[in-house]
Amino acid sequence: MPRRAPRQRGQSIVEFALILPIMLIMLLAIIDFARIYTTMMGVESAAREAADYGTTLGAGKWTFGAPMDATVAEMERRACIAAGDLTGYVDPDGDPATGCTNPSFDYCMRTSVAGPCAAVDPTAGCDNPLRAIPCRVTVSLSYDFELLAPIGIDFFGVHLGLPTTIPFQRDSTFAMTDIDLATGP
Repeated sequence: MPRRAPRQRGQSIVEFALILPIMLIMLLAIIDFARIYTTMMGVESAAREAADYGTTLGAGKWTFGAPMDATVAEMERRACIAAGDLTGYVDPDGDPATGCTNPSFDYCMRTSVAGPCAAVDPTAGCDNPLRAIPCRVTVSLSYDFELLAPIGIDFFGVHLGLPTTIPFQRDSTFAMTDIDLATGP
């Protein structure tokens, strides 16, 4: 077996020491991107759950006053329960019935096909199951995702690199559905 020259003995250790940090950064980036993707899907699923509840067998749920307040509270509760397994989930009092702060919940109503999404208008008739164009409920959940390894430095008051958190928002829109059993098939 030929002997290596004394200069070549430490070459592989130096090469490994140079490549190891780059490989670790790439591994952490891959893991964080996978976590971001699955978290976004979880937040979107929670928004879908809340919007679906708000519209299924819907018009009666949007009568102004106690019925609408109960519908909104249940939509928020369902969104918080559906998002409860996320890593950055925050529920200040531990009770999903009172809401959660990460993700934060918001909703709006679209009363026409091209109209803006706005607060529920009592004159729009969204509580009428025979309305020609059904109202659509949009639920928005905003989430602050915390990275495993935020890579960055602060240089003279300027942050260079990746942030510590990435905020994102997921929306889900459903149209009101009322099943009219009186008319039949």
